[in-house]
Amino acid sequence: MCGFSGLVFIDEKLPSIQEQELRQNFLRAAQRIAHRGNDDSRTTFLSHIWLSHYRLAFQDVEASLQPMYSPDGRYVILFNGEIYNHFELRKGISEKTNYEFRTRGDTETILHGFLAYGEDIVALLEGEFAFVVLATDGSSCFAARDPSGVKPLFFAMPGVSTERFSNWRNSYDFSTKQLQFASEIKALPLQKKWEREGALRQFVGLFEPIRTPFQEVIQIPPGGKFVAQKSNDVFHCSLRPSLEQTRHSARAPSPLTSAEQSELEAQFRETLKKSVKERLLSDVELGVYLSGGIDSKAVAFELHSYLTETKSTFRPKSFTVGFQNAAFDETEEAMRFAKATGFEPHGLTISDQALAYSYPVAVYHSENLQPYTNGAAKWWLSLLSRRSVSGVLTGDGADELLCGYPSFRYAAWWKFAMRARTHSKSSRRNRDSVPLGTHWRDSVYLKRFQSDASNPWAAGQSAEGSGLDFAMSLSLWGVPHPLFGQIKSITCALLGETEGLAWLKEQGESIRSWYCAGQNYASTELEDSENALLLWQNYFFRTHLPVQVLNWVGDRMEMANSLEGRTPFLSKSLRDFVRPLGDSAMVAGFLDKAILRRAYEPLLKKEFAYTPKKQFGAPFLNHADLIRRFEVADIFEKTGLGDSKSMQRILTAISHLKTQNSGEARFEQTHLESALQTAISTAIVDQSIVQEQGIQRNKDFEELTLKNGLFP
Repeated sequence: MCGFSGLVFIDEKLPSIQEQELRQNFLRAAQRIAHRGNDDSRTTFLSHIWLSHYRLAFQDVEASLQPMYSPDGRYVILFNGEIYNHFELRKGISEKTNYEFRTRGDTETILHGFLAYGEDIVALLEGEFAFVVLATDGSSCFAARDPSGVKPLFFAMPGVSTERFSNWRNSYDFSTKQLQFASEIKALPLQKKWEREGALRQFVGLFEPIRTPFQEVIQIPPGGKFVAQKSNDVFHCSLRPSLEQTRHSARAPSPLTSAEQSELEAQFRETLKKSVKERLLSDVELGVYLSGGIDSKAVAFELHSYLTETKSTFRPKSFTVGFQNAAFDETEEAMRFAKATGFEPHGLTISDQALAYSYPVAVYHSENLQPYTNGAAKWWLSLLSRRSVSGVLTGDGADELLCGYPSFRYAAWWKFAMRARTHSKSSRRNRDSVPLGTHWRDSVYLKRFQSDASNPWAAGQSAEGSGLDFAMSLSLWGVPHPLFGQIKSITCALLGETEGLAWLKEQGESIRSWYCAGQNYASTELEDSENALLLWQNYFFRTHLPVQVLNWVGDRMEMANSLEGRTPFLSKSLRDFVRPLGDSAMVAGFLDKAILRRAYEPLLKKEFAYTPKKQFGAPFLNHADLIRRFEVADIFEKTGLGDSKSMQRILTAISHLKTQNSGEARFEQTHLESALQTAISTAIVDQSIVQEQGIQRNKDFEELTLKNGLFP
């Protein structure tokens, strides 16, 4: 994996003083992502194009250097990621172009695949990727990102308002006089300025896959393609999002017999096995992240099986992070599985002090207004892993692809509860015919997860489970959103009740557009509870996964320590396998990731396959020190997210809720405490990204933490 940045501008000749200053600014910005590759770094200055690349090498380590040029010098590519089928693609490329490949690296395959097939090459690639191909005379630019958004890619375009990207469209067309692009926002040379609406949406949890919290800065959405052509004194640009859906229908094509169900589960195992095998393509050693959950266990099992089948004597390494707080710790389960399957286990227990230390570092690398602390734990895990290996297989994407989060169970329950409202003479569901709380189905979710209400943060629960989230979001937005209560609590704490509700209502058109994303859903289909799980999963996969999850516990935390993360659950073959499946394969009753658990029950001990989902979380931070350190009290006015009273409203509400003893109050308190932590992360982003002060690291403390926390 790598990090790159570039600048393409219209003017062929700049005044010498202006060019020198711009070059220095470009180089300063480029160096901010040196952590993404420590094997090689190169900078190129052409008449219209400036390029920088930091390489973390896994294939053809000695060659495949970047930027890489076509033999005639007309095109140049910058690439971040891994393409696992690139050797298979070379035959067709050579037959079409008579080109003889000179390296064993995938960068050369993408470049000449693009020259052979144009943008159609993107559909042929299996892997995690972000790349930019430029005409060396600065006349054209083509960029693409993998369908799940594993690898990040940002563009800055002076003079372009990001408001146009708030609603989903088939294509966004616009013009600019300059293109800046980079693997991370911090490497873009423009001065970062807050964009209030983009920042506010991310703060409250309404994630957008294109617009960012910064003016003139966008990210290429998952599977998106960006094209720019120079004409006269501007670049005419087009950004086209992907039309790929995670799943097509809530219902399976037809009911399966027992034998057919067994065959389906066997096919699932074979598909995951293939994905894991593909991701072992490397000239350097790889390990695996291992937690107590089924996702990482399945990946680790397939890695172990592959090594056994190939009669390898190599003993793979597993890496686990643990906490002093037992509510979050999974190390005992992970170690038990590692020993049972023959891994060489490496573990690290981190203290609350270590978590508070790594949180600002993790936020700086994520560039995200992110309340959770699990990314800070993941940073330590990647630091530990990098001491032994250059890359790891991860379970990232399993919860999104196979519906593993509590919000997915909640959406499945809503479908179940609303079936009680079916009129015998009509197939349309009428929520008002039987008010919430009056039917036995209405209390099933509350009773099943009643214990989670005692500590919603540790349980990963964002809603008590009464169904009010769906009722309110359907009323305000016309779509079933299981996290509405959380979003409403945070928004009203920031803006006040009246202004907050008015602002939320204004977001309805945008939210509906991302729920549909190219699908012609009628309003009745959006409101139908039978589609609640399907709609939420598709929405979550294209918004929360690339913007929140993969920024916070995926690529960014691995690459912060120059470690590559590979994601078998997000392979093309597994996405294709899941697409036609119905809801029951995802959530069966309250069994999340049903097909994954059932598929691996015959191969793993039942206790391993059915380990309850435990959110990869970490304790709340000690807020007081971080609030002082990053001057959080002023962040709402500084960013335009609120006013001088916003901070006090949050603190007062938290204090009041602590005196109450009800599940509803505990959830409300959790929402507001997460908002307080989001304010801290916003202040960290302001200092480190907007003000460009960075975050200082204490290497002595890091070494001491690694030394004292290691196990077994």
